[in-house]
Amino acid sequence: MTKVGRGFNGLLVLLLALAGGVLIALSSDIALPVALLLLPGLLALLFDRSPGCGVARAILLFQVAACVHPILGAWYRCDGIDGCMADLAAWPALLPAWLAAAVAWLLTQILPLGLKMLDDYRMGLRRQALAERRRSLVEEWGLDDPA
Repeated sequence: MTKVGRGFNGLLVLLLALAGGVLIALSSDIALPVALLLLPGLLALLFDRSPGCGVARAILLFQVAACVHPILGAWYRCDGIDGCMADLAAWPALLPAWLAAAVAWLLTQILPLGLKMLDDYRMGLRRQALAERRRSLVEEWGLDDPA
């Protein structure tokens, strides 16, 4: 990665941290419950050692999609940190978001194995087709089969 690319990534992280700080300052009563909803994704972001943090990005993507409805409901119903924590820290709000994180993690672990198995299956079919074609050509041309 070039120096410009690394500098841009650092600037992007700084801007995201600044935006997060602004959101926490503007609506602090909903920031802590949202952090609780996104806790598995945030932990994955901290501990993910894969290149590009692909596992953490998948977890956060699934979690954010599952958190939209509870956060919108809390935004209009909550009055203070106690109300938001009671609303968003309850199991009916936490469970879908955390299950979405678990599904994302499971997919990132199982999908590469499934794709490898599919690729092996396709290569086996292609190998069989080529062997059959070779047999037919050997018969057609009357050659000796070296195999």
